[in-house]
Amino acid sequence: MNPYYPHLLKPLQVGNVILKNRMICPPSQPYNAQANETWPSDTLIECYAERARGGAAIVTCDGSGFGKIWPGGNGWDASDLGAKNYMAQMVDAVHFYGARAHGTCMTFPPEVSTEDFESLNITTEKIYECVEHFSELAKNISEAGFDGIYIHMSYRMVLTGKLLSPISNHRTDEFGGSFENRIRFPLMLCRRIKEKCGKDFMIEACITGHEIEEGGWTLDDTVAFAKAAEGLIDILTLRSYEIDHQHPIGYLKERTPFLYMAEYVKKAGVKQAVAASAGFIDPDDCEAAVREGKADLISMARAYISNSNFGQLLYEGRAEDLVPCLRCNKCHQPNHCLSVCVVNPRFASEKTIDRRTVPFTREKKIAIIGGGPSGMEAALIAAERGHKVTLFEKKGRLGGMLEHSRYATFKWPVLNWLKHYEKKLAENPNVTVQLNCAPDPDWLEAQNFDAVVAAVGGKGIVPKIPGIEAAIPAVDTFAHPELVGETAVIIGGGEIGVEAGMYLAQQGKKVTVIEMKDMIAKESFRGHYYSMFLEAVEAEKENLEVILKATCTEVSENSVAYKDENGDIHTIPCDTVLLAAGMTADVTAAAAYMNCGKQFYTIGDCRQIGSMQTAIRTGYSIGSAL
Repeated sequence: MNPYYPHLLKPLQVGNVILKNRMICPPSQPYNAQANETWPSDTLIECYAERARGGAAIVTCDGSGFGKIWPGGNGWDASDLGAKNYMAQMVDAVHFYGARAHGTCMTFPPEVSTEDFESLNITTEKIYECVEHFSELAKNISEAGFDGIYIHMSYRMVLTGKLLSPISNHRTDEFGGSFENRIRFPLMLCRRIKEKCGKDFMIEACITGHEIEEGGWTLDDTVAFAKAAEGLIDILTLRSYEIDHQHPIGYLKERTPFLYMAEYVKKAGVKQAVAASAGFIDPDDCEAAVREGKADLISMARAYISNSNFGQLLYEGRAEDLVPCLRCNKCHQPNHCLSVCVVNPRFASEKTIDRRTVPFTREKKIAIIGGGPSGMEAALIAAERGHKVTLFEKKGRLGGMLEHSRYATFKWPVLNWLKHYEKKLAENPNVTVQLNCAPDPDWLEAQNFDAVVAAVGGKGIVPKIPGIEAAIPAVDTFAHPELVGETAVIIGGGEIGVEAGMYLAQQGKKVTVIEMKDMIAKESFRGHYYSMFLEAVEAEKENLEVILKATCTEVSENSVAYKDENGDIHTIPCDTVLLAAGMTADVTAAAAYMNCGKQFYTIGDCRQIGSMQTAIRTGYSIGSAL
């Protein structure tokens, strides 16, 4: 028995299959791992091998299907011999580390229009055809060596989910109406898969635990379905009622908000292994869920995205080395050309990033100016490579633009990251941190550093608005809410402006945010994030008002004038005016250090205004090049 996480790392027998631990990885491949190949790419194979190497007991490999598996998306044809060859290589890579490999089944019925699919206006014969179609997919997957199949049944998004839910299923034939009729198709499908692939070919069903709409699918329905599927479904993974909420972010108060679903189903005495999901990133949360009997398995994706060696560190008792996930869901960027993880620059680049790293030749003396996220990352990476690093920070503590996370409770994931890096830097003997210190360039040059890295950040944009000098930078109010009177107007509705408004609203201030664009925090728009962000803003509506398509025209000490989309001028009285009009790179501050070392680099926002992800990425890349 593992002494560090004895329940989470304990093997589990599911039928005639033994899983090496309780951690399973659902479909979570980077978007850029697969292009137009009609087979699994080498990059994708390496991605799933990384999940297995990282300790997952089951790795679910997405993409297998008949041609295109997502509407408008790319997949590969599991019946094609060439594709099967690469699928077998993928399975072999996962098996190499003692993990089980599952393929996927997204039950979008073939040759059905989107309109007919959404309304479930498809014939009874077509549903029977789908049973054969998808069971044949499972057979091809099994022939490629996969140990099981992951059937998606959640969110009324696929045929199985639509038929299960009384909200979407209004059919009057044998597949609609009663509970028994609504579960008929998934049971027929699972039975046919077992017939074609054998009883030891595992079937994992990911299912919405319950729906929140009146008259929807209930937890008792899930229990009844599980009992009806005994001997057919081996693992039942409980998912949220909405796809976005399946990926909980920092604005949600609970870290694992849907564990209650798995607990409810487990207590009902179902025979399947029950997997909890959504928000399982902290290993202590995972261990507790299994130890307390609330789940048999933990399904986690972001844990392996933020830390590809997640399971390895747990086995070694090194959980403190796990880099905290920010729950920012940037791994779900709508731009499918590139996938990123803010805290793991290696994500989606595992196959190539080591080739880019400059080989270590000798110990160097490095100076890094600025203790924000880019400077901290560069310092840690360079120190871990064996260099001697001095990190200069002009303020009394590290963090830079992350300082607000120390005050706003909804930024707790960022604060976890910041504390982790403070600890890692303090523990590294190759790093010296100089706080309250902005080194003089002439002095720095005399210290004979091999490389100087400027990470001095950006500076706030001050728009040309009459009276704008009366405004206070919004970011300063996190540490000093006393600077703000009982009423405030924030000019700028980007993420910083909105979060400052939320924070002040929670302090009891009456806040109005005015934003020129047609949506707030437009730069934060991404999958499985923005809807929950808007919910968090809406929760503060008693004290927080947002005005869109509004252009500030004048500022005074106790009012702000703005022009609305129709050109009309309005005035908002207030005690305090705050400014959050964006940032620009502080090139002048960075340039002061250009001649202070044998090599010179700029990273983070003084190089180009970006995000925490781009700041850490540039810190990692330059730290790896020193």
